[in-house]
Amino acid sequence: MTPDDRILLTGGLSGIGAGIAAEYGDRCTIWSRRSGVDVTDEHSLTKAAEHYLEEVGAPFALIHCVGDFDEVPLLESDLAHFDQMLGSNLTSAYLVSRIVVPAMVAAGRGRVVFFGAGGLESQTAKTRAPVYFAVKTALLSLTRSLALEVAGAGLTVNMISPGIIRHETSHRQSQDRMEADVPLGRAGTVEDILGSVRLLLSSQGSYITGSNLTVDGGLSL
Repeated sequence: MTPDDRILLTGGLSGIGAGIAAEYGDRCTIWSRRSGVDVTDEHSLTKAAEHYLEEVGAPFALIHCVGDFDEVPLLESDLAHFDQMLGSNLTSAYLVSRIVVPAMVAAGRGRVVFFGAGGLESQTAKTRAPVYFAVKTALLSLTRSLALEVAGAGLTVNMISPGIIRHETSHRQSQDRMEADVPLGRAGTVEDILGSVRLLLSSQGSYITGSNLTVDGGLSL
């Protein structure tokens, strides 16, 4: 990644997304509802993409940070909860990929990064947040399918799966309850996640694709 390469970041106003935005500064364009782009709405995304691609061209990196989380047991959930988890975590990723990635393919270079969840690939029940984990599992499948689809054009597509990451909008009660179980003995920070982002966007990460990088201090072991 060069100093002139541009990053298109969805959901960069808080938490991990805000950390990425601070890391890359003026190279980032943030799409969020607050900036007038609803990444769960095809029309809103298409309009934003048309303007972005005309003004900036294909981004070097597309980093998708949007994704709501809620701890609701399956039998206590309702369709509204399911639709919210599906829309924010999966539909948004599908739409932004379909609308933005073709320009990156045409440019013949680029990096796509999605966010999953620590423990995503373990063969254990996810009773704490079953709908959320089910949707993130689907996102991992989409990540790997897209990685193979665009590899011939020189793009990489990967997922980063954080564990307990402390930031201003993180779920403190849940994190407090689980922190004692982290083998490394502490909750993570946004800086812990930024290391993986830097790697995937760097020349050292150019041969990594279709991977799920778990950053959870060993919690999912």
